[in-house]
Amino acid sequence: MNSVASTLNQVTDMEFNNQISVLTPNNWNTWKHDMQVLLMHYGCWQFIIQTKPEKPDEEATYKEKLDLQLRKDRCYTLIYTNISSDLKNLITETTDGVATWKILKDHFEPVTKARVIQLLDQFLEQNTNQGKMLESSYLV
Repeated sequence: MNSVASTLNQVTDMEFNNQISVLTPNNWNTWKHDMQVLLMHYGCWQFIIQTKPEKPDEEATYKEKLDLQLRKDRCYTLIYTNISSDLKNLITETTDGVATWKILKDHFEPVTKARVIQLLDQFLEQNTNQGKMLESSYLV
């Protein structure tokens, strides 16, 4: 890498604020978008969305293989260091960033029949409450 590119990378790393709120049981939607940006900045988001191969090409140099492994490791460590300690037990069985993301996503966005029914109930309850509020405002 030439010195100009190296300097630009250093400036970019210094300017980028990688401080995001840790994941808690109540901030998944905000956290996942912040984490996506952080992973994108470090070249790791491609692993999550599966656009980068898990293994390097057979013709890859040692440096390329090492770089790929370091980015995969960084993917996991960035996620791990940005979740609250009470949620870390969800991911103790893996050190893979892709698996970690899937575990967290399945935990916070389960797509089961029970979850769909729960969300539907919440939606209908909100609509019923809004309807009652509108009805009472017309009576006043």
